[in-house]
Amino acid sequence: MKSLKRLLLTLPLTLTLGFLGICDLEFYAGGWRESQHAVADDSALDSLPIGASPQRLAMAALEAGKVMDNAAGAETDVASLVKRYQGRDVFIIGEYHDSYPCHLWQKEFVEALAKERPRLVVGFEFFERADDPALQAYLEGTIDEAELLRRTGWYARSAMNFGYTRLVLETVKKLGLKAVGLNVPRALISRVAKGGFAALSSAERSLFPGVERTLPEHEFYVRSTLGEFAVRVPLWFRNVYAAQKCWDVVMADSMRRALARPEFRGFQGVIIAGSAHVAYGLGIPWRYRLLDGRARLMTLVPVTVAAKKKDVSGEENPMVRALAGRMPPTAIFSRGLGDAVFAVGAEEKPFFADAGFGGKMNAAGLYEVERVAKGGPAQKAGLRKGDLILAVDNVPLASLAGLRLILAQKNWGDTLTLDIRKNILLKDADL
Repeated sequence: MKSLKRLLLTLPLTLTLGFLGICDLEFYAGGWRESQHAVADDSALDSLPIGASPQRLAMAALEAGKVMDNAAGAETDVASLVKRYQGRDVFIIGEYHDSYPCHLWQKEFVEALAKERPRLVVGFEFFERADDPALQAYLEGTIDEAELLRRTGWYARSAMNFGYTRLVLETVKKLGLKAVGLNVPRALISRVAKGGFAALSSAERSLFPGVERTLPEHEFYVRSTLGEFAVRVPLWFRNVYAAQKCWDVVMADSMRRALARPEFRGFQGVIIAGSAHVAYGLGIPWRYRLLDGRARLMTLVPVTVAAKKKDVSGEENPMVRALAGRMPPTAIFSRGLGDAVFAVGAEEKPFFADAGFGGKMNAAGLYEVERVAKGGPAQKAGLRKGDLILAVDNVPLASLAGLRLILAQKNWGDTLTLDIRKNILLKDADL
């Protein structure tokens, strides 16, 4: 029998950033509906007849770049939308986290709203409550963006490119608005997703007031997003759904608390969160109303318009084929999805470059590759699962946050040089 020997190789690897990357954002409840690239071709979840809206059984269609006031059942524009609803206490705007057009629309809405109502507090899902002092310092100009990212640990806890959030946060700063973090440490939510409420102490449970209450339609919606696995593995779903409820509760409660502060008395709130937390008024909106039954809310939810029209070449009816050929691509949705719906075009690739791999720091303090996107730049360059990355662009890799920051600063077409260590098994005959 031929023996095997393990050989450690350290070598440079250069890749050019191209499409088909993956994001190593840790999955925890909610992530399934918050990537535009995961849902661009799936409109089924936008067409459910659920929620409390009188329009939940009415269907509508929108082209990319258009907005619909669902109560009126008519297309409108941002300025008109703001004029009609500016008196609401809290505006809850959904997003696909990796959609640049989505964040551009949020920016436009905040700008239009601030013209009419400049006393605004904008809350962000990707910042935590403990980040409020750093956010205030950034808005006041006493720290720069790099220091904000360092103090909040943005890239230590998430691989999501800050550039998406920058679009809205810079607008908040430019207009002299206020900003707060909506979340609690993600470790708490992750523990619930793995072990249910029993994984939390009594003090930790107090962070989620009213979380024990469940809205059946919301549970149905979340189960629908997860599909067959949620039905066939009920224990797993129970814990994941408990985490989703925690997440909704804490973001609603964070904004309620912020608006109750003396310095924010008389302010209106804007919540920026993933679309799964806003759709059909079942997540954050329902939780907010439980906490404050007098609050007047407005929900704004995105839908994605596919880049290509649906192929109807096999359709037998010639009139249908002719009409389909003349109609531009649209998103189809239930008018109960939100008080307003805005349509964004599907992007062929994420706006920000992606190297196409993910991983974590191992027990030895080295970055170990756990995922490599099939067909992506990292795989094409030879990176494989189990490889260890020792340096990036000739700089020794000391932390996960450091790697993520370097990757976030890359553009499409840039090169990335990795010093990697590979584990290779060699047979005697190969020596």
